[in-house]
Amino acid sequence: MKVTIKMVAEKCNVSPVTVSRVLANHSSVNEKTRETVLNAMQELGYRSKKVEKLMDKKESRYIAVMIEDITQSANCIIQAAANYLRGENYLPIVCETGEKAVYLETYLTNLDKDGLLAGCIVISSQGARAELAKMAEKFRALPLVAVHWCEAWSKVDSVILDNYQGTVCAIHYLAKLGHREIALINAPQEASGSYEERMGYMDSMKSLGIPFEEKRIIPGNLKRDGGVAAARRILTEQPEVTAVVCSNFSMAMGVIDETTAQGRRVPEDLSVVPFGIIQSNEDTANFTSVGAHYSDAGVAAARMVLERVRELEENGTRFNIVKKVVLEPRIFYGSTTCQCQKG
Repeated sequence: MKVTIKMVAEKCNVSPVTVSRVLANHSSVNEKTRETVLNAMQELGYRSKKVEKLMDKKESRYIAVMIEDITQSANCIIQAAANYLRGENYLPIVCETGEKAVYLETYLTNLDKDGLLAGCIVISSQGARAELAKMAEKFRALPLVAVHWCEAWSKVDSVILDNYQGTVCAIHYLAKLGHREIALINAPQEASGSYEERMGYMDSMKSLGIPFEEKRIIPGNLKRDGGVAAARRILTEQPEVTAVVCSNFSMAMGVIDETTAQGRRVPEDLSVVPFGIIQSNEDTANFTSVGAHYSDAGVAAARMVLERVRELEENGTRFNIVKKVVLEPRIFYGSTTCQCQKG
């Protein structure tokens, strides 16, 4: 018997409208209800009309692209991956999972059960790393590639930035401009690349002969307000600092906000260098930054997952050696750095 939205709603004691909103990932549904509905769908074996339509297209193969949130940056990765996949006669199925790992598992379980998927690309920066490793183990026959994710390489194929070398590149560039009092606004410990950034900072300072001070590493939250808070600490407690390296663009914008609010200038009073994957050259016009393009990450992920798909088709068995593609960071020159103005 075919499972319907009404049957799912009755099992959860909610309205069919609520179930439809869960399917659409509508923000009006609270987390507890969403999780209950998703679990019921999985238990009953519900398959949406969208999935049924996709299954009617026997001539196509599908690659799931799982993202926590449809942000501008994630969308750029998706577009690049989708263009590459379509060029190879595969079609992307984009699924917004939110931060809850259960949604990722639910999507994969249902799509894989329906025989739709040839592979999966997961775009995730933090939070679900352990869960992703579990998914890779559970769906052992499904090629899965994680984008911008550093941990558990022993479990998951990955496309990542070299956070260590990126930080080294940023610090050495600032040193060439005469800066020695350099701070790092670091990503949270659980975030992708946080440890590598910290080590890159410490090793760079040592190689440059600049004494390392723990206070120069300020924890951030990867958000603009985190950059504001970190900059406030630096400007009030460490006014001798002349340059800041940030784990991403959002915190760098917060640093500029706070620096300007305190009547200081970027870059004359404080040079700012963010690190991360960027959208395009236009995005770096106002920032001197270190990173790689979103499009590079998307293409690399799509290429890797299709390599895995073809290996599986040709050999008929699961691959055992985990792959990783490391995007080499480079400097994008902008207007947020200058020669150190302090003697």
